[in-house]
Amino acid sequence: MPVDAKPLFRPDVLRSHLADFKLPSVEASKLTHWAGLISSGRLDGFKEHEILRDFLNDFFVGVLGYTRPAHGHERYTISWEKHVEVDGKFADAVLGDFNGEQRFVVALEGKGPRDPLDRPCAGRRMSAVDQRFRYAINLKCDWVIVTSMRQRRLYNKGSDQQTSERFDTEQLADNEAERPTSKLCAVNLIARRLSCITEKSFFCGNESLRQRVRFDTAPRNGANQPL
Repeated sequence: MPVDAKPLFRPDVLRSHLADFKLPSVEASKLTHWAGLISSGRLDGFKEHEILRDFLNDFFVGVLGYTRPAHGHERYTISWEKHVEVDGKFADAVLGDFNGEQRFVVALEGKGPRDPLDRPCAGRRMSAVDQRFRYAINLKCDWVIVTSMRQRRLYNKGSDQQTSERFDTEQLADNEAERPTSKLCAVNLIARRLSCITEKSFFCGNESLRQRVRFDTAPRNGANQPL
């Protein structure tokens, strides 16, 4: 029986942070282009290896502001296929802070437009979501993004497989979706702003933990009395 997906961030916690989230100047034409490929059905005519790198470059570099080594800056924030291997396969990209000392933040795994993400596909014995857990463990990073081009999912290594933030490409073509998209952009994800929101979401959603903190911090009878 399918298990309902759960959001990674509590809306009440996230709402107080969204106003401070920054989104680079969006290349709206790129979002519109990919949304058009999906709605027309043309995207389904391509295989993963034919179109995935174009999508990753357009969305993560063109829209979300990640920088490549070829940009010539002192630091860059996206590195292609080389850092972590699982069953002979490499993560498609890694997001992080690469300025001489490599800091891995996100393992990025891309699949074809027909991939269900939650189930094995095209002869693989693991789903894309299962693969992403392996990448996160081996790379020692806290975040993973899985995408089928139709949708991107943001996972935290400390959460279960049913807990993620989901972003649909067709919806993101609407300007009103820009602020939710900013959760994925380089200036927020690499700067660890999402880690703080994740911790607050977990704390606010865990009543037993809150009660324990209240108990641990409550004054004890006689605790402050002189000996």
